Amino acid sequence: MTGQRGFFTQALRFGLVGIGGAIVDYGSLRALLVLGTWPDLARVLSFVVGSTAVYLVNRRWTFTSRRNAPEVVRLAVVLVITFGLVAGVNSLCLRVLPDSAWRITLAWAISQAVATTFNFLAQRTFVFRRPSNP
Repeated sequence: MTGQRGFFTQALRFGLVGIGGAIVDYGSLRALLVLGTWPDLARVLSFVVGSTAVYLVNRRWTFTSRRNAPEVVRLAVVLVITFGLVAGVNSLCLRVLPDSAWRITLAWAISQAVATTFNFLAQRTFVFRRPSNP
C-alpha cells in the first residue's frame, strides 16, 4: 500500500534514489567491463545490481510499502519488462552510435533514461498502487 505522498513528492524521491542507483549501476557496469565482460552482458548485470538497490530503498522511502506477495509478483513483471527495455535499447545504441570512447557510456545513459521513466510510472501505478476504496 502506498502512503499518502503525492505524485511530485514520489517523483522527487524516486529521482534522488535513482541517482544513487544510477551510480551503483554505472559503477557495476564499469567494473564488469574492466573484468572483460561482454558489454551487452555487463549492462544487463549492472541493471540487476542497480535495480535491486533502488527497489529496496524505494519500497521503504518513496512508496512506503510493506512487501507482500502480490507486490513482489507485480514488481517481477515490471522488472522483466524493464530488463527487456534496458537490454534492447542498450544493444540498439551500441550498434547505431558511432564508435567512440563515449559509445558505451552514451548507450548506458540512453537505456537508463528509458528504463527510469518506465520504471517510475510502472512502480507508481502497478507495483505500489493503493487498493481501491469501495
